[in-house]
Amino acid sequence: MTKLQNQFLMKEQTIRSTTWGHHFIFLNCLLAILSGFAYIYGAPQTESFISFVYLIATWLGQISFLVFLCFLIFFFPLTFIGNFKVYRIISIVVAFLLQILLLVDAKLFLSLKVHLSWSVVSLMIRDLTFNTGLNFNFMYIAIPLVIFLELVFARLATREIYRQEVRNNYFPAIVMTVVTACFITSHGIYIWADASNYEKITNLRSVYPAHYPMTAKSFLTTHGWIEDITAQGNGSSTSNIAYPLTEIKFEEKNVQKNIVTIFINGLSYSDLDADTTPNLIKLKMDNLSFENHFLPYDDLYNNLFASWFGLPIQYEEIFTSHSVENVSNDVMQKEEYLMRGFISAVNGAQGEKLARMTGMNTNNKLKNLSSDIVLLNEAADFIEKNSEHRMAVTLSLNSLLNMNSIEAHKRHLKLLDSQINKFLSKLEEMNLTDRTMIIISSSMGNKFIGGTSIYSKKKQRVPFIIINPDAENKGVTRNVLTSSFDINPTIAVEILGVTTPCVNYGIGDDVLALEQRDYIPTTQGNNLLLISQDAVTIYKRNGKVVTTTEEEIRPARANLENLIRAMRDFNRFKK
Repeated sequence: MTKLQNQFLMKEQTIRSTTWGHHFIFLNCLLAILSGFAYIYGAPQTESFISFVYLIATWLGQISFLVFLCFLIFFFPLTFIGNFKVYRIISIVVAFLLQILLLVDAKLFLSLKVHLSWSVVSLMIRDLTFNTGLNFNFMYIAIPLVIFLELVFARLATREIYRQEVRNNYFPAIVMTVVTACFITSHGIYIWADASNYEKITNLRSVYPAHYPMTAKSFLTTHGWIEDITAQGNGSSTSNIAYPLTEIKFEEKNVQKNIVTIFINGLSYSDLDADTTPNLIKLKMDNLSFENHFLPYDDLYNNLFASWFGLPIQYEEIFTSHSVENVSNDVMQKEEYLMRGFISAVNGAQGEKLARMTGMNTNNKLKNLSSDIVLLNEAADFIEKNSEHRMAVTLSLNSLLNMNSIEAHKRHLKLLDSQINKFLSKLEEMNLTDRTMIIISSSMGNKFIGGTSIYSKKKQRVPFIIINPDAENKGVTRNVLTSSFDINPTIAVEILGVTTPCVNYGIGDDVLALEQRDYIPTTQGNNLLLISQDAVTIYKRNGKVVTTTEEEIRPARANLENLIRAMRDFNRFKK
């Protein structure tokens, strides 16, 4: 008899737990749908009515479906415990944890446009810190609130199963009918869009968690990358941009140094040889040389912008239109530096564009000269006349870009090598080299070096030589990956004494303190490129991923971790 009573009691407890679980899960479904509205807020802008309908239907259908799955996987099996009180406690804990996971996933999507996965969690633990803008301070409010709501839901569900009077409550049935219809409708719309290649809907495939799997194409589209790569930083005002991220702090160096930056545009690393450029070879051997310095863009202006700001070209339009100054310029003005720029062999319109970008469009701060030789002589005269001042002088030698043949290019390069050596000798005669950092590089590779791939590493690899008065940097060769993005942070830290971390004002680093990096992120048109030591990984507009070398192009798999890092870098200064 006791055995039968126990069986009856366990069956009664199981039925009660199941009934209570239905009410509890329904209330949690409503809460999950409310939390899931964050995905709509963070989704790419819908460009048609049907894509908006798909977004809303998927929101209601997918979130409800996930709650239903959780009921089948967690809550329904727990009803067979046979103890109603224990079941309620476990259910409250499990529901709380699942709601918090949903909030964490929503935060990740809003910040990084990714969902929770093992690779994302691994990257969060190893790399993503609170300084990058990804923080979970809202959890201080969310956790107590979710705990409170779960206790309220448990109370309401318990009251519902012990209600004596019978009432016809059609609300749950109506809600379940609507969300089921939305689930079926959203998948029906997606099947049609996929069959007809309607990208305004298929591009929304990875908005919601545990929906269609994220691909390279959907990831880049969610970031707005594929639709208009050049418009990411654009806007009518700087209110869309946070630059720099924090207040820039600096400490004046004990020895005040000048900075002279020389860009030999049209020069690639492979052009250096003992016959054509003996002086550049000697400078490379006697000073600090970075052997893996790559230009991010195949365009002179874009590379000069990258060098000047340490930022990708997506920010150029809004920075130039609103006369935003780079961090180094701002600090130089406070430290009373004399800033001048000299460019050669460019047309007037391009010269004016460079003047606006560098902020040297007043008081004739940027001179556009006819040839490289004239430029070097003018720059030397200016430096000599102002040798008592702290100076920041930038030289952009562009005559190599106008050569019509490989032979002419080689002859002019040999002449330039000699003239640059004479220019540096003049600085030495002025006793300036002991308090001047000189950077020699290029903002455009040799145009006669071809390539079959989107990005030619042979062409884009250029010299990067730093002549530093500090003795410990003499005759040093480093193989770390560097790029134009690193020039501005290096000047800021090494010359101006900026103590604010480089991540707050650029995507580059101080090369003198730089450890090895995995890749350099950049773009070519609508393609995202990750330049590594051995190859270049290209994420194309159609979602395909290829790895290129000078010899071959081969398919590759998307690396979500690298994509997240690259997007974090490119979007770091967007609000």
